[in-house]
Amino acid sequence: MRIEEALLEAALPLARGKVLSRVFIGLGYTAVKLSSGWCGLAYTLFEPRCCDYLPPEVSFQHRPADLVLRHLLSDHPLERSVALATANAILNSRELPVLEGDVLELVRPHPEDQVAMVGHFEPLVRKLSKRVKSLWIFEKGERLGPGLLPETEMPVFLPQATLVFVTSVTILNRTLEDILEQVRRAREVVLLGPSTPLAPEVFGDLPVSLLSGVRVKDPEKILAGVAEAKGFRGLKSALEKVNLRV
Repeated sequence: MRIEEALLEAALPLARGKVLSRVFIGLGYTAVKLSSGWCGLAYTLFEPRCCDYLPPEVSFQHRPADLVLRHLLSDHPLERSVALATANAILNSRELPVLEGDVLELVRPHPEDQVAMVGHFEPLVRKLSKRVKSLWIFEKGERLGPGLLPETEMPVFLPQATLVFVTSVTILNRTLEDILEQVRRAREVVLLGPSTPLAPEVFGDLPVSLLSGVRVKDPEKILAGVAEAKGFRGLKSALEKVNLRV
């Protein structure tokens, strides 16, 4: 079962009877608020080569959450973004044995670690760069910059990595499973970022050991921030960072 199918299966029973009361698709993030009051966030995946806008017949506001979740299987990146935000509103609002604190306190990097990071997380890079033996950071071609490696280099370095961090945007662009297949010797694999579903049942058969995501503390502030194209720094005061073991 693919990850998007497992996510759908996990969220569907909790979605029934709920509707999307508000939907905002911003430049950086997509936010959804449900009739239950739950709010979820996901990266806005925009792929101009595929399609620019949502089709005229597609509308999400006031639609049943269980129907919106089915867009996790869609070919349209924006539909998947709304569906993942909906899944996160549902799954991340549950009572879970979450762990607070910095993700690095949980994975405890060693001086001899060789670290692979899929997606550039600058705060983590600053903390890790002087604490580990090697740090390989992979980005897509349009985001490449000094010190970053193209994603085509992952097959060379990922099998060597002892600690791996992967952006949860890879769920949306459907590259996560291919990335995880290249992990060979990592003692910890962390899926992280605001798009992360706190759903250990989805990742139990995969080499993911820790989920590092967010919960929405202030839905109105999140919706307003997303509507004004705020990035993570502009949203984080309305979020709670949490971690969950798989």
